[in-house]
Amino acid sequence: MIAGLNIVCLAGCEWDFTWQPTQEIMLRLAKAGNRVLYVQPTGTRTVKFSDWRRIWERVRGKVAGVQRSSALPPELTIYSPLVLPFPYSRVARSINRWILFRKIERWLGRRIGLDVIFWFYFPSPLNADVMRRAKASLSIYQIMSSAEAVRPHPAFIEANDAMLEGCDLVLANSGRLRVQASRHNTSAHLFRAGVSLELFETARRFEKPDDLQGIDGPIVGYVGALHEWVDLELIRAVAASMPDFQFVLVGPIVRDVEVLRGLPNVRFLGQKPHGEVPRYVRFFDVCIIPYVRDAYTETTYPAKLNEYLALGKPVVATPLPELVDYNQEFDGVLRLAGDAPAFASALREAVEGNALERQAHYRCVAGKNAWTTIVEAMSGLIEEKLRTRRNAGKHA
Repeated sequence: MIAGLNIVCLAGCEWDFTWQPTQEIMLRLAKAGNRVLYVQPTGTRTVKFSDWRRIWERVRGKVAGVQRSSALPPELTIYSPLVLPFPYSRVARSINRWILFRKIERWLGRRIGLDVIFWFYFPSPLNADVMRRAKASLSIYQIMSSAEAVRPHPAFIEANDAMLEGCDLVLANSGRLRVQASRHNTSAHLFRAGVSLELFETARRFEKPDDLQGIDGPIVGYVGALHEWVDLELIRAVAASMPDFQFVLVGPIVRDVEVLRGLPNVRFLGQKPHGEVPRYVRFFDVCIIPYVRDAYTETTYPAKLNEYLALGKPVVATPLPELVDYNQEFDGVLRLAGDAPAFASALREAVEGNALERQAHYRCVAGKNAWTTIVEAMSGLIEEKLRTRRNAGKHA
């Protein structure tokens, strides 16, 4: 495992949002003895009226500047930059880059040198500028989703291509993303989201949460933000056809969910701390990944998949391409269903057929996707790149 390095992570999600591979990887690297500066998202679109409250909070200092939480290791610092909210303005980008570099140098206690790793999680004109101008020992671009599907803005796509071509390492969250990245960079590698076995194995000691008490009937559980790629119409149709099953949705609501509000067997429990998630999954009878099929999910590998399996839970999902591949790799461990009747049937089969040997198989599959192994493999690639860079410097 790499240690003793300075890592600047330009993240694609807020630290306190639903737990993503970004937070997991950076936390592990910090605990391994690396100094990590976690830079919260600077924005990839022009500011809207709804954003001004968050901006004002940064101005007031609630989240502005450098923060450290007592729950985090001392090596990990969270930084919420106060930047101009005009991502496609060259003048604004120049100012924002200056602000960002000054903060990084203040964190380092010196100027940015060759011992700083820049780790990018999303493409933006600002991040592309940072990549080009930072004299870093290594630049890493970890792609979690298709840039064209997330924000089909020419400047956004141009930044994505520049970062794919310019970074020393590209780490892809799915096989299809790796194929796309390899067209731009020969150092593109597949690292799918894993599971913290240390965390999820503790769930067996947990008692049933208060907000799951009194629920009668099998529990169909979903964990994650309710984004636009979650198929609410599929959930509505399936829940309406299965009144004896309870559908529990754990995660923040970031879209209109009125289509589900009137169903008596659908419950919204809101976002839970990551450490509490295993406690809920433990009491689910079956877990779901009900995503729509579109350009975004065509390359998506759901982060929650191995977390479900780690607790021995059967998983019913829509047939996303990456999940079809996963099923082929792990001998049909998932139940894939493309419409409401098939989905409902798969849920009943999963609950009725979840024998102890099946649960053990699910845990075994999850164990092959442990974060410990994944981050060690990432570290090996980074060490190799650093050795190559140092050797090249000696012979220059």
